[in-house]
Amino acid sequence: MTARDLSESASRSHALQPASSPGHARILVIEDDPYAREALTLLLGYYGYDVVAASNGTDGLSLLSEATPDVVVTDWRMPGLSGLALCKALRQRHDTIPIIVVTSAEEVFAEEQPVNARLRKPLDPPLLNQVIRDELSGLLR
Repeated sequence: MTARDLSESASRSHALQPASSPGHARILVIEDDPYAREALTLLLGYYGYDVVAASNGTDGLSLLSEATPDVVVTDWRMPGLSGLALCKALRQRHDTIPIIVVTSAEEVFAEEQPVNARLRKPLDPPLLNQVIRDELSGLLR
């Protein structure tokens, strides 16, 4: 989904409704595809989240301590640091941070992986928002 597709979808659909109260949660988006990264950034910003984005796993890990995200939304297949290596490193640094993988890679769905949620591409925006909200509410319990 490109930023243009997201904009057109938002103008045609009532399904994209801003989060009623995300509490200004910060989301770290890690996505190597620049169009998907931009679309996720715009979408999550529309839902009311503060978004920080990285183009690969290495940059995402570097941003982790500086950005202090509440949730990480990441792709699984990326050049350099793989999704699995990224998630393991995230768990070592912040073992309670929710990790949501958005991918078409089958292996993340077939195996036990160190993630909280898995969503398939093409992405369902309201579902992503609901999963993020569920993960955030789980942190408050």
